Order: sequence, then structure tokens, then C-alpha cells
Amino acid sequence: MLEMLVATMLIQAVAFGWYGVARLTRSVRHTSLTSAAAWAAWFQTTLTITTIATLFKSRVQPGILDQLWYLTAVSALCPFVAVLGARRGRLLEWSLFIVLPLIVVLEWPALAQLTRCWHGQRLELETPALIAFGVVMLMSMGNYAVDLNGLSLKAILWIGTWGFLVFGLAPGVNWMQLSGENLPQVVAIVVFQITVWQYVFAISQRNSRYLDWDRVWLDYQKFFGTVWTLRLMARINEVAQRDQWPWRLTPNGMQPATHDAPHPGSSTADPRVDQTFRWLLKPFVDSEWIDERLTASTVRAAGG
Repeated sequence: MLEMLVATMLIQAVAFGWYGVARLTRSVRHTSLTSAAAWAAWFQTTLTITTIATLFKSRVQPGILDQLWYLTAVSALCPFVAVLGARRGRLLEWSLFIVLPLIVVLEWPALAQLTRCWHGQRLELETPALIAFGVVMLMSMGNYAVDLNGLSLKAILWIGTWGFLVFGLAPGVNWMQLSGENLPQVVAIVVFQITVWQYVFAISQRNSRYLDWDRVWLDYQKFFGTVWTLRLMARINEVAQRDQWPWRLTPNGMQPATHDAPHPGSSTADPRVDQTFRWLLKPFVDSEWIDERLTASTVRAAGG
């Protein structure tokens, strides 16, 4: 009975993940995050294969199951690494020369043990391999774990889940080996935890509380993470200072440049703001993506 319950939970988790991939792919169709969405589909594929192997674990060597879970953990990093190179004109190169080699480098210590795992031994990752995984995990997922308004609990849970799984493959600490007959329950918990990835990428939920360019800006933050947000904010404020705009871009949108001066009004009416935003956002999003948010803001402001 328990085995059937755990199997049902695993299948539901995988199905839920594919639904998330479909929503993600649809949400980023007018952005440069299409490559990240493709890597998310790759991750979900590895998770699906690993889940099937887990459901039939009696026919799979424990070491091979370890290999599959580690491959899934490495694949979980790929969408986040892809986001760091999500600028049009270099998407293919970033995937071919950054993401793919990264998979090979992180997988190499595990692949070196493939033969012994095939013959029944467990996968054991030494300290250098664990450090390499940890560095890449913090570098890539940190783009969403720390935003301009604080920490993201969802991203931290994601990091904690994969860190728990991978660092448990250290010699003498293999969680799967220690769990014995409780392996399905442990894996079920891990799978349900890692499905929080779709909340990290929950970009289909728009910032309807904000209007005009503030809405565009906050959606951009949610899509692209802290690294690209800081770069864009610096570029826009550089232009604003040079051209003496009465506003500055902050994490919460356009704000008056000085608090002791009269309120400059809405930045939407200034064509310089429109031109600058569109020009600097061009490598990341289409005009349709921008216009969709500006139009929605106009309708909401009119009470529609």
C-alpha cells in the first residue's frame, strides 16, 4: 500500500513538472529565455527517466540509480546557468560552449565510476567534485536566491534540495544507501521539494499591482534575476543622470531623483524613458512583451 502511494506521488510530481515546463515555455516566447526553457525541458526529461528508474528500482543497480539522480541534479543547474547568458546574439554559443561543457565537467567524476556502479557499487563523489557542484549551484541559482528586495525562500529551498541530494553522495554519507527500504519515501520527498523550481520561474504571474514602466521593470526582474537586473538598472540610471531625468530607477520602479524637489509626475509621459527602456531591453525581450504590459497597465488605469 505504501509503495503504491509513493509511486503515485512520484508520478504526480513528474506530471506537475511537465505542466510547469509548458507554462514556462509559453511565458518566455517573446524573450531571450527560450534557451533556458529548453534546458528546463532537458532537466524535466532527466527527472522523468530517473523517476521511472526509481519506480523500478528492484531491476536497477543502486549505483546506476545514484548516477541518474546525480545527472538530474546537474541538469537542474542548466536552466539557471543558461539565464546568465540570456542575451540575444550569443544564446547558441552560450549553450554550446558554457552549459554543455559544464555538464561534462560536473559529470566526469561520476562517469569515471560508471563501470563500478554497473556492477553494484554505490556512487561516491569526492570533495573536489562536491565543491565544483556547490560553486556552480550557488553561482547560477544565486541569481534568483538573492533579489534586490531580499532573499527568495523558494530558490533557497531549491538549492537546499539539490545540495542535500548531491552532498549526500559523499563517501560514507550516501542518503539513499542509509535509507535502505525507505528509499522510495526519501526520493518522493526530494521530488516534491525540487518541484519548487516552477515557483522560482513563476513568471507567468504578472505584477498587476504596478503600472506602466514599473510593471515592465518588475516583470523583467522576475524573468532575468538579480545579475541582469543590476546591469540594466545601472545602464538606465547612467542615461538618467547624463540627461538629467527627474527620476531614477530603483528596485521598486521609477522614483524621483531627489526628495526635496516637487514630484515630477509619471515617467510614462516622457519619451526619453520609453526610448531608453526599449533600446536597452532589445537584447532581452521583444516589443510585444513590452507592449503587452504597457497595454495592460493602461487598461487597468482606465478601470477596465
